[in-house]
Amino acid sequence: MAEKKSGGSAPRAPAKTTTRAKSSGKASTATRAAKAPAKAPVIAARPVAKRTVARKRTAPTAATPGAVEQWTWRRLRRKTKVGVVVSAKMAKTIIVEVGRQREHPLYKKVIRVRKRFATHDEAGDAKAGDLVRIQESRPFSATKRWRLVEVISRAGEAGAAAPRVADIEKALEEAEGVAEILAPERQEPSGGSAPRPPEEQPEL
Repeated sequence: MAEKKSGGSAPRAPAKTTTRAKSSGKASTATRAAKAPAKAPVIAARPVAKRTVARKRTAPTAATPGAVEQWTWRRLRRKTKVGVVVSAKMAKTIIVEVGRQREHPLYKKVIRVRKRFATHDEAGDAKAGDLVRIQESRPFSATKRWRLVEVISRAGEAGAAAPRVADIEKALEEAEGVAEILAPERQEPSGGSAPRPPEEQPEL
């Protein structure tokens, strides 16, 4: 009978297992390297040149003395308003009141709406009571967004130019001959004195 070795089962051969593991590891790395595609060499990307478009340049026009400033579409589309100067006490600033009429949305009655605009007056030309035209512009201050364009009429000019009511009535009476028809007749005194001649009226 064979003698039994102490320790139970026979020991494994460590050298063979290690060689197998090493050989299998080498084989696996070799197969991976074979299966993996070869890396292409890295080439630096060339900068793409932008295509330039040739544009025709217009020759600058010489500014002639007295030429009118070229108004762009932005300046042409700026809003303008006509109003009356309410206050001109501040420096380079006037308050213009603009009135308009609109229909009430519910009651359909035409009502008057008034709004005041702080306007920039560089020359200080406008005075209180003047009729002026204003135009929207860049912000001059926290409240000023309008500038003075022109003074349409001065304060009191319209009233001074208009004829007075009394003068019109007198001219109409003279044209129709009402003054001669409605001339007052004087009564003769009862004392028996000679009648006085009628007063001569000035010729027109």
